[in-house]
Formats: sequence, C-alpha cells, structure tokens
Amino acid sequence: MSNNVLLLHNLIRWAVVLAGVWAVFRSWRGWMSRGVWTPADMQAGRVYVNVISLQFVLGLVLYAVSPLIRSGMADMGNAMRTPSVRYFLVEHVVMMLVSIALAHIGLAKVKKATSDSSRFQSATIWWGISVASVLGFIPWNRPWWPM
Repeated sequence: MSNNVLLLHNLIRWAVVLAGVWAVFRSWRGWMSRGVWTPADMQAGRVYVNVISLQFVLGLVLYAVSPLIRSGMADMGNAMRTPSVRYFLVEHVVMMLVSIALAHIGLAKVKKATSDSSRFQSATIWWGISVASVLGFIPWNRPWWPM
C-alpha cells in the first residue's frame, strides 16, 4: 500500500508545482500591470490551495503507512542522527505544513482584500512564499516520474 500512496504523492507534486506557479504568475502579472482581479485569478488560487490540501492528505496517509517513518519512530535517536530519515520524519513534514498554511492564509487575505491591487499583492506574496517553500523542500533526489 505504501508504494501506491508514494506513487500518487509523487505524481500529485507536479500538480502542486504547476498550480502554484500558475497562481503566482497570474497574481504577479496582475500586480505589475495594475490589472483587474478576475474570477480566473481567484480560480487559479483556489486550484493551488485545493491541490496542496489534497497533497497534504496523501502525505498524512503516507506518513501513517511508510516503513521508513515506522522505523524512524521506533528509534527516534538514531532517526535524528540519520539525515535522510530525519528529513522525511520531521523536516519535510514541517515545511510542507508551513507551505499549506501560507497558501490558505493567502487565500483568506485575497478574499478579505478590498481592492484589486491588494488582492494581487497579497496573492503574490503569500502564494509566492508558499510555492518557494514547496520547491525548496520537495525531495528532488527522488525520481521525477515514479516508475
């Protein structure tokens, strides 16, 4: 089961990256051009937030069934001394939670903004930091396309 969940988690990461980059690009472009916030801009942000939330659920399932996580939990002292185990046990999880929180905060800020300019600015900043942290903590040493 863990291999199937890992495969799905690896595939969905591309949807997270693409949706995040698209949402940030749309908001940045609107901010720089002083554009009008459209439903398509909001949709881009919602898609990013929804996809990263789906990825979070898959990550939780993977965390529960992963043999690597189970072995790390069984011997936390050794796990913290082993960089690859510590990465998946703690670092990846914490930073992705931060990324998800930033994406959701960004969506809330956009909804509460009173002008198009502030919507674009909030979206660019919050979603941009979220996407940057996602890109920074994806395990790039794993296959780009799972076999």
